[in-house]
Amino acid sequence: MKFLTYIIFRLFTGLFRFIPFLVLYRISDTFSFLLHKIFKYRLHVIQKNIKHCLPELSEKQQKEIVKNFYTNFVDISLESIKGLSISPESLIPRFKLLNPEILDPHINKNETVICFSQHYNNWEWGSISLGLQMEHHVVGIVKFLSNKYINQYIMAGRTGNNVSVVPTFKTKDYFNDLPQQKQAIVFIADQMPYKNNIRTDVNFFGNPTPFHLGAAHYSIQSGLPVYSIDIRRIKRGYYEVEIFPICVDPSQATPESITHTYVTHLEALILESKHSWLWSHKRFKGIVEYNN
Repeated sequence: MKFLTYIIFRLFTGLFRFIPFLVLYRISDTFSFLLHKIFKYRLHVIQKNIKHCLPELSEKQQKEIVKNFYTNFVDISLESIKGLSISPESLIPRFKLLNPEILDPHINKNETVICFSQHYNNWEWGSISLGLQMEHHVVGIVKFLSNKYINQYIMAGRTGNNVSVVPTFKTKDYFNDLPQQKQAIVFIADQMPYKNNIRTDVNFFGNPTPFHLGAAHYSIQSGLPVYSIDIRRIKRGYYEVEIFPICVDPSQATPESITHTYVTHLEALILESKHSWLWSHKRFKGIVEYNN
């Protein structure tokens, strides 16, 4: 059954190679309407999350964020699928890194850095094209998919072009034996931590919210500076990426202080473009009652 699912998935993604971006966004408009108005995909969760984080906004403003969220969500979903079937080089004009020179001091010292990314705009294109725009070798810490065939295909699309991946369950071993080459190790840092993860409560939009501490611990343990990869949408199908310093000197920090600095920065990013964050996940489970 898993192999059949994989074959269907490959046929589906293969079709996207022949769909121009202009047509892709017409399809996206239709899917966005269906998900929002007909199927109401996770609508209750999205509304609860936005109300929880942005209670000062009027009901009209919150509804506008919800509407724009669906458009952005479907856009990046279809863009990510199309990205599996086109060359990474062709994505560079659409996913442009603005300030690679900020990492030059670390390159000159052959020093590895840790990068925090987030579910904000099209993070998937970063795994495809960002390595071509950086001197650091990009290493993504990723969760493997349950379907091994689809997982192998996705991982193959995420590797090469100066990018490789490490599964989350091997993160500790990887940091215990870091390669000597200069790397940018990328964590998705805004996921809700599992019960057995190291976590800390951070004031996020005025509410104590659990965040992962693991990546910050690795920074302190290995003495590696921390940056954020910020992805801003310029227009449909075009993004600008900026690397922002979170903690350049981890010897003067703690895992908690690094995480707090990152969360403050994440808040500012979300406020720049409120519909661009992934509101559809139960990020505040245990804090927000999603069943009511």
